[in-house]
Amino acid sequence: MENKKKQSKFKKYFRWPLIVLVLSFTLSMAFGVLSEIALSGAGIAISIVVIVVFLFIAIITDMIGVAITACDEKNFRAMASRKVRGAKEAIILQKNADRVSSIFADILGDICSILSGAAGAAVTTALITQSMSNFLGIVIASLVSAVIAALLIFGKALMKRYSMNHADKIVLIMGKVMSIFHFSKKDKSQKKKSGKPKSSLRFEEKDGQEFAVLPASSLEQENIEASATTETNDNDYSKEINNNTHSTEPKSDTSQPKN
Repeated sequence: MENKKKQSKFKKYFRWPLIVLVLSFTLSMAFGVLSEIALSGAGIAISIVVIVVFLFIAIITDMIGVAITACDEKNFRAMASRKVRGAKEAIILQKNADRVSSIFADILGDICSILSGAAGAAVTTALITQSMSNFLGIVIASLVSAVIAALLIFGKALMKRYSMNHADKIVLIMGKVMSIFHFSKKDKSQKKKSGKPKSSLRFEEKDGQEFAVLPASSLEQENIEASATTETNDNDYSKEINNNTHSTEPKSDTSQPKN
């Protein structure tokens, strides 16, 4: 019992952080390699574009993480009762708010923030020339990093207020994006089901009237066919007996005696 309790505590407190550790390491490596490839030998313009892209991703992911923690599940349940698209997926996101907000705000947001600083270093090296003094190089590097940090904090503060006020709307948009993949799976399953033959009602006529009969199983169908064949054989046998009796009966002489 004690070992099970220890394992449950370990899964509760350390399993998700370890998953986050591996996931953040993998994503940071991938984004780092891509940024190095894009910034190697690139000019100032391309470096600035890369910085803007990373800042935008960091701000948007932080906004989504805050909105998921601030949304109300009751509103989504009311939307789901009205069959609003994306409401069921939004409920799933809200139930897993701690993990989803960690993925968006902590992993993606922080990685993009760090990589934007790395892209700023590329801009700094492009601005600094050999003729500049060390003091001027330090000023330029500090100025670039300060501008990036200020834009990042300003964007997060601005969108955090928006996400707090429009949390349900943001999470519903995320649910609608998720519902696209759910609808594709449903369409595939419906196509598979439509390919299977569907049973339909049989109609039989009796005494001049038409009756609907439920489809029978294979065994029941065989029994019905067997009983029908036996009935036809009995009818044929009875007809043969009647014909034989009529043929064996003596014919009455109806002719009148001649005078």
